[in-house]
Amino acid sequence: MGIIKRQTIQSSVYTYAGVAVGFLTQGIFFPNLFSKAQVGLLSLLISLSLVLSQLANLGTNGAGGRYFPYFRNAERQHNGYLFMTSLTTLVGFGLCVLGLWLARPWIIENNQGQSPLFVDYYYLLIPLTLFTVYFTVFDNYARLLYDPVTGTLLQQFVQRLLILLAGVAYWLGWVTFPQFLGLWLLAFFLQMVLMIFSVARDEALFLSRRFLAMDPELRRNLTRYAALTLTTALSSQIILTIDKVMINNTKELGLSATGVYSIAANFATVIAVPATALYKVSGTVIAESWKSNDLKNIVMIYRKSCLNQLIAGCLVFVGVAANLPNVFRFLPAGYEAGYFVILWLGLGKLIDMATGINGIILNTSRYYIYDSLFFVALTFFTIAANYYLIPRFGINGAAVGGALATLLYNLARTLFVGFAFRMQPFTWHNVIVVVLAAAVWWISVQVPYPAATAPKWRNIVDIAWRSALITSLFGGLIIGLKLSPEVNQTVAGLKKRFL
Repeated sequence: MGIIKRQTIQSSVYTYAGVAVGFLTQGIFFPNLFSKAQVGLLSLLISLSLVLSQLANLGTNGAGGRYFPYFRNAERQHNGYLFMTSLTTLVGFGLCVLGLWLARPWIIENNQGQSPLFVDYYYLLIPLTLFTVYFTVFDNYARLLYDPVTGTLLQQFVQRLLILLAGVAYWLGWVTFPQFLGLWLLAFFLQMVLMIFSVARDEALFLSRRFLAMDPELRRNLTRYAALTLTTALSSQIILTIDKVMINNTKELGLSATGVYSIAANFATVIAVPATALYKVSGTVIAESWKSNDLKNIVMIYRKSCLNQLIAGCLVFVGVAANLPNVFRFLPAGYEAGYFVILWLGLGKLIDMATGINGIILNTSRYYIYDSLFFVALTFFTIAANYYLIPRFGINGAAVGGALATLLYNLARTLFVGFAFRMQPFTWHNVIVVVLAAAVWWISVQVPYPAATAPKWRNIVDIAWRSALITSLFGGLIIGLKLSPEVNQTVAGLKKRFL
């Protein structure tokens, strides 16, 4: 657990630094700088590029998490693994470009009315997908070599800082909106280049086909697993994207409503930051544990991930929920429509965190095919829920559908892992954490918020003291009741180091 704990902490530090920059950029600065339609455009382009990058990768990143231990051999350049994934991704990217070109007439027909900006900048998806997919290829490769920190730093902090600088250039009038989009793309390009440079610096940039070697059985297993993980990864990105696409395609909503929804979704994403860091670190360790049949290690990581991710998620969720009345004071009129979107999507993120690494355990086990089936079922459920709820409840309907889908999906995965491997990660500590979080939230909202006519500096002060109250109450109770040995050990280590 040592490497997971250390790298999760490092990744979380960089991620939260990026969250701070992203909050200022995407949550406050951009809504005041751009129109809702322009905000919606940026969000929609990123969402679609993530789907396309999963398709372009053809499942090789997901397969690497399970099968890279069979390639690992630095003296033989890891048996050509990086060359194989890079070449496969290039073929997949070419197919995506062809698909984008063929789909353009349909895009024009369905978006010219309510989303003309998307039609104008549709082809930006090509370079954005290229930069995104090759960053993920090299980030995944570095993670398999036990370096999840560099990719997290580049993606969560450096990229967001560059985007913020691009926004400042537009705010100062130095560039027009089309030129801003060029600078915005440059942030993704530099992220990719720096990731490749990091791999080269670590003397792991092996792109020679000379050492490419796979026995027939490994090739068959890898191909079959890649096809399944492609289904899983593609389904997961569709689930994350379909709400924005369906909101954009609803005539009564369009790109402006997509902008409001995407800003609300950014706030909800903050809750899942610790989970993102954990998943990057733990995947390789779990795969190695399956290879050596170390079930005790898997159960230990599973149990600790559920409890500690629940603690971190509850702290952030309560902090976000309690401060929303203050946050909306800094956004233009109309964005308050995303209030319940934040709460519903945040609840979905919290449910996902509370169930820990169930997906990683299932996806790296011999029952990996069932994870793909669960994802496919979840995709159809999400689309059906959005189809029913969005016309009736607008962006709130999309958020409710997302939260409900996340609940059912994680329930299915948790039950499957429990029955298949007899791994049950929950204890009374998990229940106590939820009760404490609810109590702290209730206490934190009892004090009145600043009036709507009060100067905004009072909202900043209110956010600061209310957040401090939540952190001290919740954190103090967690530490005092000794609900998590890892939390108490971390606090003791920090005291020893700094006091």
